[in-house]
Parts: sequence; structure tokens; C-alpha cells
Amino acid sequence: MIRTRFAPSPTGELHIGGARTALFNYLFARSMGGQFLLRIDDTDAERSRREHESQLLEDLRWLGLTWDAGPDIPSESSFRQSERGEFYEQWMNRLREVGAVYPCFCTEERLAALREEQSSRGEPLRYDGCCRSLPPQEAQRRMEAGERPCWRLALPEGYSVSFDDVVRGPQSFPAGTMGDFVVQRNDGSPTYLFASAVDDYLMGITHVIRGDEHVPNTARQLAIIDRMGWLRPVFAHIPMVLSADRRKLGKRTGSTPIRKYRERGFLPEALRAYLTTLSWTPGAEADPFDLASLAASFSIDRIAQSSPVHDEKHLLYWQREAMKRRGGKALARELVLMEPRFEPLEERLAPLVDDVLDEAPFLLELSRALSFLWKRPAPKSREPWMQLLSTELKGLTPWTPEVIEGLLRSFMKNQGLKGRDFFHPLRLLLTGLESGVPLPLVVFALGGEECAERLNLL
Repeated sequence: MIRTRFAPSPTGELHIGGARTALFNYLFARSMGGQFLLRIDDTDAERSRREHESQLLEDLRWLGLTWDAGPDIPSESSFRQSERGEFYEQWMNRLREVGAVYPCFCTEERLAALREEQSSRGEPLRYDGCCRSLPPQEAQRRMEAGERPCWRLALPEGYSVSFDDVVRGPQSFPAGTMGDFVVQRNDGSPTYLFASAVDDYLMGITHVIRGDEHVPNTARQLAIIDRMGWLRPVFAHIPMVLSADRRKLGKRTGSTPIRKYRERGFLPEALRAYLTTLSWTPGAEADPFDLASLAASFSIDRIAQSSPVHDEKHLLYWQREAMKRRGGKALARELVLMEPRFEPLEERLAPLVDDVLDEAPFLLELSRALSFLWKRPAPKSREPWMQLLSTELKGLTPWTPEVIEGLLRSFMKNQGLKGRDFFHPLRLLLTGLESGVPLPLVVFALGGEECAERLNLL
């Protein structure tokens, strides 16, 4: 069975790039009739926070994503790496038994000096194997004396890594480019590289879909997988999302947490539709606002290699489209729930809502734009014809925008008024606004009685 996973680190909030990765993993799993797993990669104990984890789960649920296994679903084993230490120690012991790892006692000062020296010569930054030749008796003596080494994977002489990336094509890391890297820290905790490789194996992950900044990590994880003798998963590295100035999207370069988009009033289906367009294009038959339809259309080999640019104008387009998709009737109900003073007008709100969506594509903006419906404007001077108009409106049937528009135009003509001398003062009196949605819709939403009162209010 196909199994994918989204494995965020709970060191901060969910952003655009991470949300897209989660969505693509979800869509691929569902498109293949497989399973989507959520794992919390919290090996960084100093920076990981449980409150960040809670927010991550809440944001993913808000996006409409569901997982088949995760930290919030009862299971025989935990989906938090911080609670899976027994598994990592088990497999570390296996590596020790076969001589695939060795203890390293190098100090941070020596390693920093080594990196500086290699950098000055323009060489790849890698460990030079200093402790690899340390006699086992000497290593044991030092550990018994209280020294706490880290453990490094002993790469075979001339070892290189090659793999076929579904998105990027063939990838190759020649011998000598990686060096013997750390798999267990000197405090006994596993590194991200080791824990992730072990978990992907134990959880049966068949496809790893993640950002292309992880390509070097993949080479190292494959080195671990090969030493273990495990079957390799399929890797697909999707291009990173860029800021408007084509830099990696980050906190200082235009990346906004998903939570902020929620607070601003974006609809989850709008954000999902937008995310799918970042490096992938749904088929013509797909409904961009329906997860099941998107999954049916999803194809991992159609993910583009070029990096997309995060464009809030494009996101706003999808917000408008999503609001229109919900429709005036549903949005009118949501307006009532937000502001109970709209309730008496709910049945007549839909046409007005539909008309104003382009200018006010968020629920809070809609509420503000239409607040004149329950908040009467300050009294203004009346034209002589207004009382007569109020009488005609009160007796008008049927009460529809079309019939109201016909009455207003015939009334204006019968009174010998020009458009600017009729519509502008009428709008000011009914709404208190200089401009806005068509007056027939305003009158329709207010109702005959309320219009009459406003036209006659001194």
C-alpha cells in the first residue's frame, strides 16, 4: 500500500511551504488509495514546543486534511520522535554490532577549525575521519573515563549515492562528498537523519515528498538505509516556494503563518486551491475547491521543477472565487452568525452579498461594507420627492430587485429628475455612503418599511 507522511518539526508555525508539502502528500496518498501519516519530528529538544505541535495540527485540520495515523490517534507506538527512543537505540545497536558506526571524540573547536580550513580551500564540508582509525580499546577506555562521544556512520571507501527523483530526475552524490556524518549525538539522542530513516522504515513509508532543500539529507538517509539493508522509498523533492524578490520564502521574506491567513478571514478551500497551483496544475476536470476531486486529478510526475513565487494577489483571486462559490445565501447565514443584527434581513441579503464580493472578499469586510443595513445613517436634509417615494415603495409588490429598479427609474422620470439629482441623494439618505452597490439591491435588502422610515426620518 502507498504510504506518505508529513513530518513537521514543532519549532514554529505552519507556513505556506509546509502546508503545500502536507497537501501534496495528502493528495498523492488519496489519489493512490493509500494512507497519509502525520509524524512530529521533534528531535531538536531545545526548540521543539508542544504548543507549536497543537497549532500545527489545528492548522492542518482547518485546511481539511485528515491523516490515517498521527500523534492524536491512539496507536501501539508514538508518532512523536521524542517518544520513540527505544526504536532508535535498537537500530543503533544493530549498526554497532555490524561495525557500521564508530565513536567520535572530536571537540566542537576542532570541527569548527576543520570546516574553516575546508571552506578556505573551496572543498566540500565533511568530516575527515579522524576518529575512525581510533583503536576500539582506546575508544572504550575513553568512554569508561567519562567522555561522551557522538556516533558517526562509517561510509565504505569510495561510497557514492545515486537515486531517481520523481520530480528532479537522476541525482548523484559522488564518493567523498558526504563524509562520515553523525547519527547519534553525544547526549544519546538520534539526529534527524537517523530518526527519520528509521521511522520511515518502521512506518512503511513508500514515498517521501518534501522540499528540495532536503536533497542533501536524502543522500545521507539513503546511506543509512543502504547500510541497514532496507528497501528504499521513492523520493520526490518539490521546488521551494520563493518570495517576490525570488529568495527562499522565510519569516523575513514574505512568509506568513497559516494561522494569520485564518485570522484574516481566508477560507480553507481558497488556500488549498492556491497551494495546488504552486508547482502543479489541476486537470481541467478537477474542482479546485474539492479535496476529493483534486486527489483524483493529482499526479506526482506532473509537479514542475521550477520554483513558484508566492503571490498574495493570486491567493486573493482564489479567496474571491471561493467566496463566490459559497454563494450569497450561505454567506448571509455566516454574516448573521457573526453579527446578529443582520438576522431580520437574512432572506434578502444574498443579492447584495453577491454584488459586493469583489470589493469585500472576506466575511469581516462584508459585515463592514453592509453595516448600513442595520446602522441607520445620521439624518440629512430631505428632497421634496422623498416622502412620495417612500409611499410608493411601501405599497410595491412583488418585492424584487427588478421590480424595485423599474419603480425607481419610472419615479425619477415622472418627477423630471436627472440621475445625479435622484440617485446620489437617495443613496446618501439610505446608506450614508457616497457610492456602493446598486440602489435596487440596497432597497430590496432594507425592505419597504425600513426605506420608508429612513426617507421620512427627520
